[in-house]
Amino acid sequence: MTLPWMEAVQQRLEQANVTERLGHAPLICGPAGLGKRALAEWLLARVLCLAPAGEAPCGKCRSCELLASGSHPDSFRLAIPEDKKEIPVDNVRGLIASLQLTPRIGPNRVGLIEPAEAMNRNAANALLKTLEEPAENAWLILVSHQPGRLPATIRSRCQKIVIRPPEPDAASAWMAERHPELDQADRARILTLAAGAPLAASALLADNGLEHGQQILDGLLKVASGGPVSAIAGEDWHAQPESSWHWLSTWMAAFMRQAQGMRGDALPEGFRLPRPVAPERLARLWEQALAGRRMASSAVRHDLLIGKWLLEWARSFTPER
Repeated sequence: MTLPWMEAVQQRLEQANVTERLGHAPLICGPAGLGKRALAEWLLARVLCLAPAGEAPCGKCRSCELLASGSHPDSFRLAIPEDKKEIPVDNVRGLIASLQLTPRIGPNRVGLIEPAEAMNRNAANALLKTLEEPAENAWLILVSHQPGRLPATIRSRCQKIVIRPPEPDAASAWMAERHPELDQADRARILTLAAGAPLAASALLADNGLEHGQQILDGLLKVASGGPVSAIAGEDWHAQPESSWHWLSTWMAAFMRQAQGMRGDALPEGFRLPRPVAPERLARLWEQALAGRRMASSAVRHDLLIGKWLLEWARSFTPER
C-alpha cells in the first residue's frame, strides 16, 4: 500500500541509515491509523536487505525472500500475546536474548515491538539495559500509538520519529482514490471521525462500517435517554467485536471533543446527548473501549464485555442520589 505522507519520512530514515546516523532504537510514534506499522516493516526490511535498491529493500535477495515468507532468522517481532492484556517481561527477555545472537543471514538483526506502550513495568525495565548498551549490529524498532505511556527512561534512549496526520487535502485525495464511492462531505466526516488518520478512516468503512457505526451511535443515544441496555446490543455488535469496539471508542472521542467545546463535524449536525457527561468519564469509557478493541481477536465473551461497558455508559446518565 502506497502512503504518500510517509515518503518524506522514509527518505529521512534512508539518509540516516546510509550515513550511519540511524539510531539503534528508533521509536515510531503518533496516532493510530497513519501507517506506523507499515513504516516500521519497511525500515526492518531495509536494515536487513542485502542488496537495497535505492531507497527500498530489493525484494529479491535471500534476506528479503525469507522476510516475505515469515521465516527470517534475524527478524523478531513482539506483540501482546493472545491470552494477555500486556507484553510480559519474559517475552522481552526472550527478544533481548535473540538480538544478542550472531546474525545468520546478513550482518544485522532487528527486533520490532508493537505497541511498545503495552510493555508492563518489569518488561520496560528489562528493555532499558539493552537500550543503554545495544548489541553490535542489532536494531530495535518500537512502534507506539501512545508514547506518553512509555517510561521517560525508555523514550529518552530512543530516536523519536513522530508521525503526524497528513494535510486535509492530501488525506482527502488518498481517501477519494481508495473509496471513490464517497463524496467530499462523507470523506471529510469520516476523516474527522478518525482524527485525520486516513488508514483509520478507511478501516471505519470496512464491512458496512458506516452503517454499523450509525447503529451504535443510535444505540448509545437510546441508552443515554433511559432505554434498557439489553434492547440495543444486537447480535451484530458481538459478531463484529473489533468494529464495535472501534466505533465505541470513536464516538467517545467525538463526545470528548464536543464536551470540551472543540470544533468538528464528526457528529451529525445538531447532535447532543440528553445531559452533559464529564470529559473525564468519557475519557475513561474511551480507554475501556480501546482495551476492548485490543482484545477483539481473543477468546473472550465480548457480549459480556460490551454489556458491562454499556452499563457503565448508562450510569453516566443516572441522576446521583
